[in-house]
Amino acid sequence: MASHHAMTMTPHSAQVPAAAFGLAAFAVFSWGITPAITAFQVTEIPALQAGMMRSVFAVPAAIAFILFLRLQTPRDGVTWGWLLLAGFGAFCGFPILFTLGVSQTATSHAALILACMPVVSGGMAAMLDRRMPRGGWFAGAALALIGETILITSRDSSGIATVEGDLLCIAAAVISGSGYVAGSRATAKIGTWSTTFWGVAIAGAAQIPVLYWLARDFAWSELTYVGWGSTLYLVMFATVLAYAAWYWALNHGSVVRIAPVQFGQPVVSLVFAVVLLSEPITLPIMISTAMIIGGIVLASRAQRPPKMKGGN
Repeated sequence: MASHHAMTMTPHSAQVPAAAFGLAAFAVFSWGITPAITAFQVTEIPALQAGMMRSVFAVPAAIAFILFLRLQTPRDGVTWGWLLLAGFGAFCGFPILFTLGVSQTATSHAALILACMPVVSGGMAAMLDRRMPRGGWFAGAALALIGETILITSRDSSGIATVEGDLLCIAAAVISGSGYVAGSRATAKIGTWSTTFWGVAIAGAAQIPVLYWLARDFAWSELTYVGWGSTLYLVMFATVLAYAAWYWALNHGSVVRIAPVQFGQPVVSLVFAVVLLSEPITLPIMISTAMIIGGIVLASRAQRPPKMKGGN
């Protein structure tokens, strides 16, 4: 989910430590299981509240990171603007829309739609920079788009997937992609850690009064371990620890070697959709999976900068 910041970082050494791959895999696994965990969460908590809880409950952890790492704030208005856009895109718009989407569609559909975020943010970044993407990016984006079209237009016999839910997940992916593009601009000025944890703290804090109003009559005492456990996972793992692990991996490893680990994310999501939720994996889903992952790989390879001598 945070792979787009990878474009703003540079590899530090020719040797990639095993810990970097391990933490990258941890982050991808954490994000990969997120759609399934979200599906469990919305069985006990209304989707709108559930989406807001992800960032609101992460505020204390974000503040702890800010204080411990002494993370700086922007020093100019433009960077503040990018930071606010990044924070509200990634930690407000995305979790709310995605949670609403998951509550109305199949986890497998939500996961595959979410997998296209690197393509979405890559296209947005190119438009913002007023540069034409390479031909390989267009080919990859087209392949992934065809895969998404097959996915969204195919309905399973169980009736779990709906067009409305799929469209909400698409909106979540677009808003999140926009947030990551804005985040890359803020990162260039204040660094990745500051962009991430100040974004969580500000966007989460802004949602506190709204969540309090929405949940004022909610029967918290009726929540079981499923509701509390899924919420705790989405707050600590998907929102805080996965971001920290991913950025550490990118900073201590080669971006070119670490970033491809993210291609396993939709596969992890599909596996858990089957194992935890018993969702059917139909032929259209298998075809769209192959096209989406293939398109993402093709588009991502086309986005890489030219290889420098002596680099990774």
